[in-house]
Amino acid sequence: MLSGRADKARISKEKQKLILDAAREMGYIPNMAARKLSRRNTAHLPEIALCWSPEQHPSFLNTFIGILQDMTAGGQVREMRFTVLPYRNGELEKLASVLTANYYNGIIVPAVSDNDVEFLKNTEIQVPLVLLFGDIPGYNLVTVDNYRTGADVAEIFHRHGHRSVAVMQPVYRQISMTVAQRNSGFLESCRKLGMDAAVVTGRPGELYSNKIGEGRALAGKMLETGKVPTAVFIQHDLVALGALDVFCGKGIRMPEDLEVIVYGNNESLEVHSPSVTTVQYPTEDIARESITVMAELLDKPGAEPVRRILEAPFVFRESCPP
Repeated sequence: MLSGRADKARISKEKQKLILDAAREMGYIPNMAARKLSRRNTAHLPEIALCWSPEQHPSFLNTFIGILQDMTAGGQVREMRFTVLPYRNGELEKLASVLTANYYNGIIVPAVSDNDVEFLKNTEIQVPLVLLFGDIPGYNLVTVDNYRTGADVAEIFHRHGHRSVAVMQPVYRQISMTVAQRNSGFLESCRKLGMDAAVVTGRPGELYSNKIGEGRALAGKMLETGKVPTAVFIQHDLVALGALDVFCGKGIRMPEDLEVIVYGNNESLEVHSPSVTTVQYPTEDIARESITVMAELLDKPGAEPVRRILEAPFVFRESCPP
């Protein structure tokens, strides 16, 4: 009855209603795992868990789903069923019982914090695991070189003759490893190149209406110091939109007064006036490569871990010419 085959079993509508009402009152929840096992004629699809923190950029999740649909529909990879497992940065260990119980045939974990890395290092997961960050022995990796990206931005500013620069980043409950790595690459290269580099960010616990509002607040904070740099690396595309609004409103010219490079793929930065130079996180390539790696791992259990580092290309525009 509760499996949806009541009409085939010739159960009257009146009796169906009584049973459904009783089930609702009792708080009945179907056991989906048991249902899957009972459907012997249904083709088994590998179940993949995509761990997802709401602090990650929302565009990645949308892109990942679209790429997955295109690849499976085009026959590039086998069909897979994905389940999104939400968690917050630094709290991946709360999923430990699920990740270690072999409920899934594979697991994909995007960028996370140091706490989450420690959890993964000390946890034995039996199914194929693809990381989109860092490097943990025994696990598979599809990522970009974030440290190199930060260093490249610093080197560009140095070649353009800047001596006072800054990096602007949003506030995180626990900073993502990718942001921390880009910061390290940028600040360490600035130090080696003899540039004075400041970090512009908010205080933990400060509340903003959204990332654009946070960008406005951080730009205002930077201008209030009276020590305005001549170049700034903004670590989030939505934060950049708010900051640029403030800079333009104060009559700051780009690139004459301030050169700007932004990390992120927001299309609004292309049509902004002036147009904004960006480092493009290769969202589509990361999604496509991680799906491909997972499909390969499912077909070749026990294969050696793979490590694939993709390019994060610069797109030079008016705010920081090449």
